[in-house]
Amino acid sequence: MDLDALARWQYGVVTRSQALHELSPGAVRARLDGGHWRAVLPGVYRAHTGELDWRGRASAALLHCGEGAALSLNSAAYLLGLEPKPPQVLQVDIPHHLKHTKPVGVRLRRRRTLRVTERQRLPITEPAFTVIDLGDTALASREDAIAVAARAVQRDVTSVDALTSELAARKRHRHRRALELSLGVIDEGAESVLEVGFVTDVLRAHGLPAMRMSVPDTVGHHSIRRDFLEEACRVVVELDGRLGHEGNRSGDNRRDRGTAAQGGVTLRAEWVDVFFEACQLAVDIFGTLTARGYAGTLERCGPTCTALRLLAQAA
Repeated sequence: MDLDALARWQYGVVTRSQALHELSPGAVRARLDGGHWRAVLPGVYRAHTGELDWRGRASAALLHCGEGAALSLNSAAYLLGLEPKPPQVLQVDIPHHLKHTKPVGVRLRRRRTLRVTERQRLPITEPAFTVIDLGDTALASREDAIAVAARAVQRDVTSVDALTSELAARKRHRHRRALELSLGVIDEGAESVLEVGFVTDVLRAHGLPAMRMSVPDTVGHHSIRRDFLEEACRVVVELDGRLGHEGNRSGDNRRDRGTAAQGGVTLRAEWVDVFFEACQLAVDIFGTLTARGYAGTLERCGPTCTALRLLAQAA
């Protein structure tokens, strides 16, 4: 591959070492002095006029850092399709034994364990490695860690098995327990942190019967998907996200009417119900199930659970 083709392959950049395979030091200096090339990082040149795009900047950072370097965290997530926009600051991981000064505009980490693959001709951390990493950053909440795992599985970026295996190697992951509980729910079909929270914090924590997730159905001529369905009592639970479904209320109403026409009942819950009023939501679901023939009992989710008190007050 000639030098121009190599530059195109590497998103517009070449290293000094690569250039010297074809050019003399004087010829390299002439291209720099003439403005045809420009040094973007020590030992890495932009081999065309104009600015580098994000992939060009990423390629330059990786070439500067050397063999074994890989884009990580949000930079890797962008190339995996988990982030809609590339991050302004590039994140690069390098093997622990390498010694490097951090390039300008790059957040550099040295790692004792580093699993690498490639996307769009750029080395990145492997999908499961990236997802588990994203959930372990200082700013990542429990919900953030679960959400990125659910999104990655939903989009077929990685599998629950791969995430479980990677998590097993991270003994000090800050959200290890939450992810351990959530990955099984994600494997069953949960597609968001809200759905995971509903299963773990509302249904399972209070001993309520399991519900099928993402159940296909038909209302009139419309194909729909019900978030959760308890089949024996024909109780549907629909979860609305942080912003609700402000633009689709008529569709929600039509779906609820269709459920009632089929002998079912729909309960709707929002983010605040699942994560801040889980005990009350459990009581409401239990009451609905009981009215439709359910013979089970309601359990306390923990020492501070208010479900039984709320149930007694409602009696």
